[in-house]
This record gives sequence, structure tokens and C-alpha cells, in this order.
Amino acid sequence: MIIKTPLFIVFEGIDGAGKSTQALRLYNFCNAITPTALLQEPTQSKHGQTLRKMLKGEIQGTTEELLDLFIKDREYDVEHNIQPLLQKGIVVIVDRYFYSTAAYQATDIVTPDVIVTMNINKGFPVPNRVYFIDVEPSVALKRIQNRSGNNREIFESLHILEKIRKNYLSLVNDTFAVIKGYNYDEETLFKYVLHDFTQHFITE
Repeated sequence: MIIKTPLFIVFEGIDGAGKSTQALRLYNFCNAITPTALLQEPTQSKHGQTLRKMLKGEIQGTTEELLDLFIKDREYDVEHNIQPLLQKGIVVIVDRYFYSTAAYQATDIVTPDVIVTMNINKGFPVPNRVYFIDVEPSVALKRIQNRSGNNREIFESLHILEKIRKNYLSLVNDTFAVIKGYNYDEETLFKYVLHDFTQHFITE
């Protein structure tokens, strides 16, 4: 079994969708076959750390400031992590990428597709595959409440999650594999991810 490399895979979804769990499972599968890296955005760069504080409401920031920080943090991630790893032929799996920025930071003026175009124009690499774990916002919100108590982020409300999910769905193209995450347990969900991954990126 051989994984076609270099390979760039992204997991996306609203908060509570289970994307981080699925990203970790695919990482474990790939890493048993070939060197694999699992990354997450925001990163631990100074921009990423500021972003995390803003997302938790610890410090205030406008939509424009958030978008600018996401771009700067991604510049760091691409330069220091993603591109060097891909150049070494390593499988790179990222938990959130510029589709998250587009879905979460979009406004009536700056639409999701405009934000994606901004990122592509920056020269950020386009993933080979995007696994969008699609979950009903009401289901996702229940999961968030069960796991986090009062440690919630500023986007974690039903109305906002519904808008974010709609933004995500507007971005779906041939690069996306939309996995319906709310009807299946973790194990079954990964079977769907792995089936798609095997079809596209594994040779015997």
C-alpha cells in the first residue's frame, strides 16, 4: 500500500462537527505507512496566539482585524510548516485552513468566495482534498456544551453556526468530500473518510 505524495489534506467543519477527531484518525492511518504531519490553525505563532485570545473573547477584535491576523498566521504556517513539509514529500494534514477563515469571517460585503480568492492570491497552496464534516448546527452546539462548559468561543451560538455552515456549503467544489457527520458514530464516519481517501490517494 502506497500513499501518493506529496499530499495536502484539510479537514473543515463548524465547531462540534468532529473534524479534529477525524483529522487525528487519518493522521494515525497515514503515519503508519509514510511520514505524515498533523497541523492545526491557528498556529502557535504570535499571530495565532492573539487569534486564540480573540476567539475566546479574552481580547476584543474587529472582523477586519481577525481576518488580517488569520492571513498573517497562515503566511507563517505556509512558510514554516506546510510548504517545507510538502517539499520533503510528507503527507500534510491540517485541521482548519483558509476555508474556515472564509466561512467564519465572511460578511455581506466580504463574501466567503472573496476570502478564498484572497488566500489563493497570496500563493497559499490549495489542498488536494478537503474533508468537510457536515453537521447540523443544533447537534454541534449540544456537543460543544457537553464538552466545554463555560469555555466557549465567540462563534458558538446556534444562529452563528447556521450561518457558518451555509458559508461552508457555498464553497463546496470538486476538491471537497462532504461527509454527513451527524448520522454516524466516530468509527463509521472514519470509514467514509478512509474510503474516499483510499480511492483517491492510495495505490497498491
